[in-house]
Amino acid sequence: MSPNFWRSIARLNFMRYVFIAIIVCALFGASNAFAQRRSPEFTDYPARVVQLRRSVKIHIHSTPYTACYRTMLRKAAREGQVFAGHYALGYWGCGTCIRLGIVDLVTGRSYATPFIASSAQGIIKVKANSSLVVIDDVENPDGHLYYLWTGRNLLQILNGKVDRRESKPDFELCAETTRSR
Repeated sequence: MSPNFWRSIARLNFMRYVFIAIIVCALFGASNAFAQRRSPEFTDYPARVVQLRRSVKIHIHSTPYTACYRTMLRKAAREGQVFAGHYALGYWGCGTCIRLGIVDLVTGRSYATPFIASSAQGIIKVKANSSLVVIDDVENPDGHLYYLWTGRNLLQILNGKVDRRESKPDFELCAETTRSR
């Protein structure tokens, strides 16, 4: 057999391996492209809706964070969006960031986030029959921040998984602020 014959066989084998490698890469690459992360939906976190009355006495010392925000929490109880069955959600901020306040319209227990969420638009989506809170955030690659209200804490949902712990406070507690003056 001539040396040209063996070279052509070697080229064919090489081309076969290259072709197989391209197919394998295309299959694995395509499977990752089709495996997109699914955004949380309101139906994923259902809540039972309860008959409400808006005139509930707010417990402003429910958590270490709430006393500083008593005025905003009272406003949230009066005018906030109802979600998770029997909670009212309100928010306030400086224009580019917001803090959330939540009031239980049955017991009066109040809550203020120990963190600030970034939302220049101040668009927060909630539904009465869901414990999911969606904050529009242009700085986030997904465009939204997702949180789950547990009845006591607001836990962030990242990559489809709920954080088990709430963020640490990024501000001084009211008692610490008044003591330092």
